[in-house]
Amino acid sequence: MYAIVFVLTLDEIDGVSEIMPQVNKEWADKIIFVDGGSTDGTIEKAKELGFDVIHQKNKGEGNACRVGTDATESDFVMFFSPDGNDVPGDIPKLIQKTKEGHDVVHISRFGKNSISDDANWLDRFGNNMFTFLVNTFFGGNYTDALNGFRIIKRSLWDELKTDAQWLNIEQQTCIRLAKLKIPIYEIEGREPDRIGGERKMRPLTTGAQLSYQIIKEFVKWKW
Repeated sequence: MYAIVFVLTLDEIDGVSEIMPQVNKEWADKIIFVDGGSTDGTIEKAKELGFDVIHQKNKGEGNACRVGTDATESDFVMFFSPDGNDVPGDIPKLIQKTKEGHDVVHISRFGKNSISDDANWLDRFGNNMFTFLVNTFFGGNYTDALNGFRIIKRSLWDELKTDAQWLNIEQQTCIRLAKLKIPIYEIEGREPDRIGGERKMRPLTTGAQLSYQIIKEFVKWKW
């Protein structure tokens, strides 16, 4: 099996209802939901649309990524959010780039030609700051170190041994790839507005997690 797309959800019925019908199931070998305990009908809608669902026992995006990858086998794994921020048409673009020889590919919301309809001034400032810190301290070359819409070779994902539980999984992935000097191929893309539901990112909480993680990863270089 070449590629699995994991659709990460927690109470995203509005986004799932609008976005997932736009996803062509033939784009990947398998498309599987990993759900963190939705109670708004997300799980039922996913099954109605013909998708399998893996249930998380714990919360958090980082945990969801590992729950999905640990329960499956494939050459590549992709993480997709159906909240409207990720464009479905980018899924085959990411897969194509791996077939051209790239082990890691992600969508950048803040590249020179990227567009983010969803990010406010605080989001932009925070992303630019943490991306700068990741590049400076770990030798990265990113324009967006905090976006999780990516595809990565499974053997490489396993090698990273991530332990980030929440939204800091994206930064930890970028940091550890930079430590290994593994380049990420960035596709400049568009981030549309969120569709319904509740935004999961809390600026102060997430900022504290990202800050602590940078210190931790710098002090303890190897894992």
